[in-house]
Amino acid sequence: MSRIMPLLCLAAETDEKVNITPILLRFMGKFFLIFAVVAVIAVLTPWLAKKVDAFREAHSKPAVPDDPRCKAVRGPYDMPEPKQENTEETTENHPE
Repeated sequence: MSRIMPLLCLAAETDEKVNITPILLRFMGKFFLIFAVVAVIAVLTPWLAKKVDAFREAHSKPAVPDDPRCKAVRGPYDMPEPKQENTEETTENHPE
């Protein structure tokens, strides 16, 4: 025991000795607490990601259909006019 005691004590002066064991234990406790929190987060992340993915799939909105006219746009004012299909049929059905 007499050999260990000098290792656990710092000598500020020859007459005064400071016990660093509580300081080391407190430091090691905080160190392991931080690593325990990191380990818990690392373990829970895949489980939480699976839950979030399942939630997003259950609550996703259907995609908006693409407008083929948008592919022809080259600038902010270049949106082409909508094409009127079957203009001949509409004039035949509704004579004016």
